[in-house]
Amino acid sequence: METLMLLTYAALCIVVFKVFRIPLNKWTVPTAVLGGIALIGAVIFGMNYNFPYTDVGNQVFRTVPIVSQVRGRVQSVPVKPNQMLHKGDVLFTLDPTPFQAKVDDLQAQIKAASQDALSLNAALSQAQAELSRAVAQRDQSRREYARYRRAMPRAPSPIKWLIPVCRRGKPMKPASARLRRRWFRRVMRWTRW
Repeated sequence: METLMLLTYAALCIVVFKVFRIPLNKWTVPTAVLGGIALIGAVIFGMNYNFPYTDVGNQVFRTVPIVSQVRGRVQSVPVKPNQMLHKGDVLFTLDPTPFQAKVDDLQAQIKAASQDALSLNAALSQAQAELSRAVAQRDQSRREYARYRRAMPRAPSPIKWLIPVCRRGKPMKPASARLRRRWFRRVMRWTRW
């Protein structure tokens, strides 16, 4: 890997010297060489420092990842080391407190919803009673109106009494205007309130 990095740096230096037409003298070539050594050395040192290493490089382990479907605090691990496990064995148990709290919360929500349903049923029955009361009042008003209508099929209008008789049937003549004024004065005397 180090060789590949050195060859890449050398190719980069050749391209830079050719493209930018840098003269090859006693200052440019040693600067490029020492710069490359410092750069590649820093990269290799950083890789060695950050990458893990071990004295025994051929350890092989067979592992099976275990991923839980839920999150929680592990309460106990009943598995013993270096023992074979079978399908269905309990690997660990979780603390049931948060799950029980969630169940209790959902049960409380169910009770609150049932109480809301009862209050809504009571409001519905009250609204139905008010509706039936309003329908009964409407029917009673219709019956009273029909009874009054049958009792007075042709009730005269009170305004017709104020209109002179001569105007009802025949057109008024100029001579009857005086009579009409007299008649109107009499009617107005009788109807003062």
